[in-house]
Amino acid sequence: MRRLILALMCIGFTILDNTIMPLLSFNGVYGSILFSFIICYSIVSDEWDALYVALIGGLLQDLYMFKGFGINCLSNMLLCILACKIGTNLFKERSLIPIVINFFMGILKGVFVVALLYMCKQGTDIQSVAIMGIYNLIISILMYKRVFKLSQKPYMKKDWNF
Repeated sequence: MRRLILALMCIGFTILDNTIMPLLSFNGVYGSILFSFIICYSIVSDEWDALYVALIGGLLQDLYMFKGFGINCLSNMLLCILACKIGTNLFKERSLIPIVINFFMGILKGVFVVALLYMCKQGTDIQSVAIMGIYNLIISILMYKRVFKLSQKPYMKKDWNF
């Protein structure tokens, strides 16, 4: 049930990313609701759930990226594992540090994607990374508390299996 809900949320956020967010762009750059959700959920969950959400989200993002298929999936998986490792040492009830982590993860993803596309000889724009990070910061301010409350729901918690 938990994985179905996460997959449906990723699909919904992908639809919002590709319909609503371009209308809110600044110089053609806009943030990603899906990426902010993935990082917020990775901070409050365990590694396997973080990898699952990163894989689904990365594949959905790669469907709309024409220059390099697989780059979003790889970067999301690496950053979600890093966010999950950082999240194990945080008080998840407080939202300041996870929001700042989301900002830096957005910038790190932008740099990673631009570097990989540059190595593949694809034209990219490095100036958009900072704007994208600020957009992801604003999105994560609005999203983190809701994601934390979602992760506390009984149907979203893992049962122990012996």
